[in-house]
Amino acid sequence: MSQSFLGLVEEIFAYFKPRRMHAVDQNEETSCEIFFKYFRENKVEIADAITKPFPFLESLRDRSFITDKIYTDSREACRNMVPVERVVYNVLCHLEESLDWSLMQTLFSRVHLKEYPGLTEIHRSFENVLQEKYFSQKTNRKEKQKTFNTQQSCEKGN
Repeated sequence: MSQSFLGLVEEIFAYFKPRRMHAVDQNEETSCEIFFKYFRENKVEIADAITKPFPFLESLRDRSFITDKIYTDSREACRNMVPVERVVYNVLCHLEESLDWSLMQTLFSRVHLKEYPGLTEIHRSFENVLQEKYFSQKTNRKEKQKTFNTQQSCEKGN
């Protein structure tokens, strides 16, 4: 992962600690909402990129993102010929409830990107969406504040 991407996501999570926050402008999504929306909308693509259970399931279990029961049930499903993509999708649905930065670090870890090359494009796309939307919103907020400050200065001067 690029340092700029890591820094960007860390900044987003540090700024928006509560998982969901109301935007200052009702038409503006918070960066966290963009983050969660992207993950939710791309679960199928992520699941499709993960073509075998190891090391994906083990990484999640070892870091306590999934319980031993979910791990065992998922491995059993794979042994019973349930397509890996379907098993992974179900795990991602479970993970959506507790999505945070450390989970995204694990999902897009160097090991996973190497083992599942299809994740690389999803990772790049995710990085682009975050940078595009987060930085454009950050710029818009600064411009709105600047306009507001200018208006206040004009009103005081009149």
